[in-house]
Amino acid sequence: MKKSTWLAVVCLSLVGSFGFSVKAQAESTISCPSGTYDMLDWMTLDSDLRSTYHVAGTANPLYTNMGSGKFYWTKGGGGTPWDIQLVDNNYIYLWITELDWSNPRTFKKFAKNTNMPLVPRCAKAGFPGSTIYVPDTSYQTHSDCTHYTTQNLLKGINQVWGPYNITLGGVLPSSLQVLVASYRYNCNSSYANCHDKEEYYLAKRYGLVQWVHYSLVSGVYKVQQRTIFNQLVKGTTTPYFPCT
Repeated sequence: MKKSTWLAVVCLSLVGSFGFSVKAQAESTISCPSGTYDMLDWMTLDSDLRSTYHVAGTANPLYTNMGSGKFYWTKGGGGTPWDIQLVDNNYIYLWITELDWSNPRTFKKFAKNTNMPLVPRCAKAGFPGSTIYVPDTSYQTHSDCTHYTTQNLLKGINQVWGPYNITLGGVLPSSLQVLVASYRYNCNSSYANCHDKEEYYLAKRYGLVQWVHYSLVSGVYKVQQRTIFNQLVKGTTTPYFPCT
């Protein structure tokens, strides 16, 4: 995605175990109305960092790669696996994620490409802020580039919450301001009793800093998996997706 404008709004230094200082320059990717947030900026590692570094932490690394109308969260140094999200002037959409971690010809893809808008491109935050009801959650499970079956995740509801201040350690600033993109699915016809919830903790400058998956158990959401990205590590990669 070509970034249309660049705006330096804050200067700070990161001094971590690397023994060096990185000057922070927040980026603007679109002109958003007052009171809204440029979500592509919050979801992606800034260009001066991603040209040399990626984030890592409690599990896999995460490389940010930009494309035309899309961006990649690449989870391995060899260019796979990945989450690939689509971007236009209205929304950022969940699109493709891996199936078999070691086989890039297997993957899951939302069936109509843009039927799972995660957040508005310019979102309102709050408790909650922007809310998107998703009636069609159909997706394809690909066993190779051409063969797939189609399933669905019942109803979905996506919201933007925050901002919050959290501390995740590593080289990230303490009291880091984040927005949380909440992705609930397997909901009933009233968009309630959603069996699954994923939360993307997003920080301007750093992109995805934490991901949490919950399942609804006896009316309460229980954490099933959590990944924190609180380190900056040298190294870049080029996404490899052979089925385009």
